[in-house]
Amino acid sequence: MAKKEILLFHPRTFHEKNYRNFWIPYSILSLGSELQKRGFDVVLFDNNLESIETNQFSILLSKFKNPPFVGVSSMIGRQIQEGLLFAEVVKDIFPKTKIVWGGAAPTMLGHDFINSPLVDIVIRGQGEKTIVELAKALENKKALNGIRGLLYKNRKKIIKSSEREILSRDIFALYNYSLIPTERYLRKDEHINSRVLNHVSSQGCPFGCGFCSEVPLYHRHWVAESTEKIIQEVSVLIETYNANGIKFYDANFFVNKPRVLSFAQKVLDKGWKIRWAASAHPKNLLSYNKKELNIIKESGCSRILIGAESGNDEELKYIKKDITTDDVIRVAKMLKQIEIHGSFTIIVGYPGFPEDNIKKTLDFGEKIARIGSIHEVKAHVFTPYPGTPLYKQAIQYGFVPPKTLDEWSNYDYYKVQTPWLKNDLNDIINQYNKEYCPYVL
Repeated sequence: MAKKEILLFHPRTFHEKNYRNFWIPYSILSLGSELQKRGFDVVLFDNNLESIETNQFSILLSKFKNPPFVGVSSMIGRQIQEGLLFAEVVKDIFPKTKIVWGGAAPTMLGHDFINSPLVDIVIRGQGEKTIVELAKALENKKALNGIRGLLYKNRKKIIKSSEREILSRDIFALYNYSLIPTERYLRKDEHINSRVLNHVSSQGCPFGCGFCSEVPLYHRHWVAESTEKIIQEVSVLIETYNANGIKFYDANFFVNKPRVLSFAQKVLDKGWKIRWAASAHPKNLLSYNKKELNIIKESGCSRILIGAESGNDEELKYIKKDITTDDVIRVAKMLKQIEIHGSFTIIVGYPGFPEDNIKKTLDFGEKIARIGSIHEVKAHVFTPYPGTPLYKQAIQYGFVPPKTLDEWSNYDYYKVQTPWLKNDLNDIINQYNKEYCPYVL
């Protein structure tokens, strides 16, 4: 490689080497597309897809010549572990190359990251504009003090720049799918179609659910692509890669009704024979009338993922879900009527509530499932997430959070045992999900 290319690395998400239910890594695709649009050469590497072993990282890096920086995107858990191993090899081969971390984990645990010798710079929050400014500064050997949204080392000092505002998705580059082997991400989804690709059209959510990572990441802001831009993006997936299904990985796709209805109508106008799925807050769905929902159904919407979260109204109020159990039942009946599959999630084991509430919520999930075979319900055990309101509550009730990056790298959302629960619920939850959620959400 003659040119100095920027490498953006997406570590494996799961410990299981053979796990294949992964999707296009929009975290690095969005950043890479923006960098390329601004004139930088960039290479994206998704180790979920390639699954190379850590002892092969040096082989991957041997293709590069002193990259200006290497970026690592990470969520909490397994990605931290592999990202650190990768960063260690980068430091060994390119000791002067800056290692830049971004994503949910570095944003929420910035000081834990920046104190590591394997982290030089942390991008906090939405990173598209920040990474371009950073790339220009590093290329021209300029100071970083004018760049918002950073946490970085300057000699022996740690410097935190001012917050970066959350920007409209429309100002960013179209996703450049030529940067990744897009066709290799095509998946069969039981509830969507045979050739499904994912898409991310918005970030954040206007609701303030106390357990949700979107709250500390986006501070209840919701920024979305316009209908026109969604259609541009989706048309590439359909017409270039022959996708017949789209899985929107937005936290809440249904926030803006005119946007959703416009998208549905444009799909119909184009004559696309696709099926699609997306997530919704129950309160948003209840704002749609039957005619509007039928348009959405006709456009190919076959599945909506809905956070029910509890079978107890007191808990729902406590977690600031802004709904009641009756609202959830109304949504389940409404979707059954128009034959859209509802994938509901519930959470048990909130701090400060008796264990009796667990059975109440599981029974509530069963009630949802019995509204019709068209629905499924998946249960989770509450896991404290840093920065969320319930994280602080969890600590007050005896939860001891990880204290190092190594400990955070082993933070498994499916295995955390909180101190206020007397029993390990994993077996109960696994059996419940086998019965009421036979497919992966």
